[in-house]
Amino acid sequence: MATSRPSLIGTMPYRRSGKSGLHLPVISLSIGREFAAQRPEVRNRLLEYSIDAGITHFDLNLSCLSKGVIDQIIGRLLSRREELVLSTRIGFGSSPGPLIGYGSRKYLLSSLDRLLQSTGLDYIDVCLAHRYDPNTPVEETSTALADAVRQGKALYAGLSSYAPAVAYRAAEVLRDLRAPLAFCEASYSLLDRWVENGLLDVLQRQGIGFVAGAPLAHGTLVDHPTFHGHGQGSFLGDEVSALRALASMSVSRGQSLSQLAISWLLRNSSVTSVLMSTRNLAHLAENYESLSRLDFTPAEEGKVNESVNSLLNA
Repeated sequence: MATSRPSLIGTMPYRRSGKSGLHLPVISLSIGREFAAQRPEVRNRLLEYSIDAGITHFDLNLSCLSKGVIDQIIGRLLSRREELVLSTRIGFGSSPGPLIGYGSRKYLLSSLDRLLQSTGLDYIDVCLAHRYDPNTPVEETSTALADAVRQGKALYAGLSSYAPAVAYRAAEVLRDLRAPLAFCEASYSLLDRWVENGLLDVLQRQGIGFVAGAPLAHGTLVDHPTFHGHGQGSFLGDEVSALRALASMSVSRGQSLSQLAISWLLRNSSVTSVLMSTRNLAHLAENYESLSRLDFTPAEEGKVNESVNSLLNA
């Protein structure tokens, strides 16, 4: 008997990543520990439906995966290789061993070589330097990224979780080396808005795309009985009040709380894509539906900011 499948009907919007020619789906999928924890048939269904829904960007975090899982995932992706954008982050905590010099030329290029060998990939589409290493000159990290592009091991350079001033300097170096940045990835959600303090402005001025990681604040912005008046759970009083206000708004908009959170991010044209981490096909379908409501009235914008500010200032 055939099992029912969540509907992923619709056309995935794509956004140009800065001034590059690279276009990303507004929803991207993270392939890491959470994804790998599923049974092989579940992983296959998630990959299949993601691609069918128009999700063509997959961020690979392979350091926590076994060889067998890597082979299965990469095998599925290779069958559609020319259609897909595969990215990976190399740097802080991206591979086993000591963290000394994680932004160095040695660490970045050796780690990239190891990834290509372990996956059988000829190249990675976007290689991102993950977190600025204060013990390595940003010029060294940037030059290593440019060399990876020049050697054909990566098609584009990227940054992950860089502060505005360092991102600006990295962008300058990479532009001079003719390997401009495709996008920068960093955490960004209703509850984590640090990128609004300069980074988004730097990226816009430099013509660099932006991918929002942890858009649901690591699971906080997901519907919970507490937010609809059923007890308090493990949340503090101020948290409950603010999250209930957001949940109430999501209901008035005909959305779940997670859909509201994604819609709020994507209403901003500076956000190229949101990077989802999910192991559930129903959640993927639910998040996809948020794309139909990217409009916010001024009153809704004000209520969102009021609720968030009360939570952040609690």
